[in-house]
Amino acid sequence: MKKFFIALTLILLVMIGSVYGILFTKPGNSIIASYIEDTVNSQNKEAKLKVRDFTLSFNSIDLDITIADSSYININGDLDIFGKKVDLKYDIDIKDLSTLQALINQKLNGPLQIKGTFKGDQKFALVDGVSTIASSNTSYKLELKDFEPSNINVLVKDAKIEELLYLVNQPKYTNGLLNITANIKNAKPESLDGNIVSSITNAKINNSIVNKSFGLKLKDTISLKSRTNAILTPNKVTAKATLISSLATISSKETIILLDKQTVNSKYKVDITNLNKLEDIIGIKLNGKFNTTGTVLVENENIKIDGQSDVFDSFTTYLASIKNSKVDFINADIKDAKIDKLLYLLNQPKYATGILNLNAEIKNADINNLDGLVTTKITKAKLVNKVINKQFNQKLKQTVNFKADTKTNLEKTKAITNGLVTSSLANLDIKNAIFDIKEASLNSDYVLNIPNLSNLYDVTQTKMRGKVDLSGKLESKKENLLVTGTSKLLGGDLDFKLDNNVFNANVKSIEIKELTHLLYYPEVFDSSSDLALNYNLLSKKGKLKGNLIKGHFLPNDFSSLINQFAKFDLTREIYESVVINSDINDMVLKTVINMKSKNTQIDVTKSLLDLNKSYVNADINAKIRKLDLDFNVKGNMKSPKVRLNTKDLLKNKIEEKINDKVGNKLKEKLGDEGAKDLLNNFKKLF
Repeated sequence: MKKFFIALTLILLVMIGSVYGILFTKPGNSIIASYIEDTVNSQNKEAKLKVRDFTLSFNSIDLDITIADSSYININGDLDIFGKKVDLKYDIDIKDLSTLQALINQKLNGPLQIKGTFKGDQKFALVDGVSTIASSNTSYKLELKDFEPSNINVLVKDAKIEELLYLVNQPKYTNGLLNITANIKNAKPESLDGNIVSSITNAKINNSIVNKSFGLKLKDTISLKSRTNAILTPNKVTAKATLISSLATISSKETIILLDKQTVNSKYKVDITNLNKLEDIIGIKLNGKFNTTGTVLVENENIKIDGQSDVFDSFTTYLASIKNSKVDFINADIKDAKIDKLLYLLNQPKYATGILNLNAEIKNADINNLDGLVTTKITKAKLVNKVINKQFNQKLKQTVNFKADTKTNLEKTKAITNGLVTSSLANLDIKNAIFDIKEASLNSDYVLNIPNLSNLYDVTQTKMRGKVDLSGKLESKKENLLVTGTSKLLGGDLDFKLDNNVFNANVKSIEIKELTHLLYYPEVFDSSSDLALNYNLLSKKGKLKGNLIKGHFLPNDFSSLINQFAKFDLTREIYESVVINSDINDMVLKTVINMKSKNTQIDVTKSLLDLNKSYVNADINAKIRKLDLDFNVKGNMKSPKVRLNTKDLLKNKIEEKINDKVGNKLKEKLGDEGAKDLLNNFKKLF
């Protein structure tokens, strides 16, 4: 046993001697220096670390390291290992932090200079130093009690933000100066005590870098400044912060961070005095101002936002939840918003005034799995005629009042709407409008009811009477639009289709007499119609073709003239088919009409109908039995003038006289040839 203790003692002495030989002798120091060099350089060849001096003894240390031939780390001073006391100076100058990436597992850039002193023992020590990090004038003091941080004082003056961003390997989104003053008496969370004040001044956004990084088109200079004051108490940070930029002012009068519960609760205010300045960021032009206040609660990875605003002169409240970086639900309630204020904010003309109320309860805001209900109500609304007339080349005079009620259900990727819009002009009823958000497509039914066509005079500039009901469907996807519709109209059927710019309509069995009555036009002809219209809305050109079936003339100026000169009642003639062919150019119709009955043939060889000016100019050739007549109808469509070509009429009369009693007497006196020459010469006078 005695030999065992002697052997054990010898082993311990050898071990202590070996440690002493390695740690505290010159050869040992050289071994450690070589080990440090080999380890670092094997992990990071770019570091090119060189230990120029490493001297460690029981009462001192000297360490001189160079990195990449231009950077260095120097530590020297007194060291009492057994007494656990230090009195050291350190001087660190790294020209390029990127050379240390493999060592620290973090990409950093730029230079770092730190120097100072480290004095004290286990019970109390003081770390004091200065730095020029980010071209700043930085100083710091750190008190350690039992090797744990106690008082911490940091003063950062005029650190360049663009250099700080570069240091942490971020693009230089902005420049400016950062100042920080931190006085922390106790850094332990459970007994935290102190305050931190920070500010940003003279900052400007770097447009070119921000545009490239976020796909924006910033042009104007965006300046900003901020100030934050944080008070540290046990497990709690209470802060006030303000960020002022040329775009907006964002402030928090109270932000509470509970360290033990890992929650953040902030009362915020956003004030944008000129929304127009956001155009380069959001891509659309807005007008006016916007402000909102509320609270944000951050708990783990969940965020809840509860706020209110007076946007559009309304009382608006909203509540939103974000979980795992995705919107969970949104509730919004807009009360008594002014439509004209909404239009102004959206950079639209003041088309209308009125009150808008909207309530949205979106239980699931996942774009692929939507669930919710949006209810919209418009009341006390009317069009602003002056603006409508200017923007759409209209001539509104009468007040147009309207109101609307809609409900939109959100289901999966679809918004399904039903609603009713009523106005003094017309009513629009939609039962099932489906908008697929993912495909950006719309499919909707509609019923358009015009109870009194006379109310449309200001819009159409055409006097009408009666009522019209249209129903159909609308389909829109990407750049394609398809609208179809049908109507029971004037005793017949109307169906139409709008395919992008091409409009096609078919009219069957509509009574012409009722149509002219509806339009307050003279009732000239009565028949059933079969017409087809093809019109291009873009080129404003098209064709109208068709037939008027089993028609007859009604008593009018034209039939009276026929009766007067031809001694023939035109109204008794039945026209089995009247063929119509029209070329349309910007609401001007050039038409040819051919109609034939048992005793007559009437051709409109040349006609012009200007629907914009309500003007007609038509040449008519009529053959009544053996009598040929030429007419011209010209003037306002509601009361055109009918003019008969009397020269042709007299020629026809003279032609008839050649074979009557007068002709026979002339033949007796002048002979056949002489009488014929005399009558022909007389005809030439006309």
